[in-house]
Amino acid sequence: MATLQVSTASNAPTVDHERVDELRSFLTEWLLGTGPFDDLTADVIEPEPEPEQDAETDSDTETGDTPSPYLVLYGYASFGPAHRPTVRDAARDHLDADGDLEGLSDDDRDAFIDAETEDLVYDYQHEHTEDFLRELAEYLTELFIVQTAGYEKCRFPLVGYQYTVDPDGEITHVSLA
Repeated sequence: MATLQVSTASNAPTVDHERVDELRSFLTEWLLGTGPFDDLTADVIEPEPEPEQDAETDSDTETGDTPSPYLVLYGYASFGPAHRPTVRDAARDHLDADGDLEGLSDDDRDAFIDAETEDLVYDYQHEHTEDFLRELAEYLTELFIVQTAGYEKCRFPLVGYQYTVDPDGEITHVSLA
C-alpha cells in the first residue's frame, strides 16, 4: 500500500504589524493540517532591520519604510484547519454523554478531555477551513494564497487545491479533483 505524499506552501503575505502577537495567539488555536509525516508549520516572521536602517525606529534611513512582518505556512501535510477549542467542546460533550467524566478530579478530568481532544481533532480536519480563512483575513494586509498538492504512487497529482483569502475576507477555492 502506498502512502500519500503531500506538500503545502503559501505565499508570504504581509500582516498588520500592530497585531503580530494577536495573530500568533490566533494560530495556536488551530491545527492547520496533518499528513503521514508531519504537521504544517505556521509562523509570523518579523524581519530584522537592514544595516542601512535606523535601529531605533526600525525604518529605512533613505525611504522611511519599515520592514513588514509576514505570515508563512508550509509543510509536508495537507491544509485542512480544525479549531482546537471547538473540538475540545465536542470532546467534552462526547465524554459527558458517555459518563466517562463522572467521579474524576478537575485535573484528571482536564487531562482526559485534552487526550480526547487530540484524538478527535484529526476527525475535524477541513471542517473549519473557511472559518480559519475568514478570521485570518482580519490580520492580513495583502492576499493570502495556500496550495496543497499530493500524490500516491502515481505520476499525476492525486490531490491538488488552492485557497485564497483577501484582507476583506473574500475566499476562493480551486480544486484539481
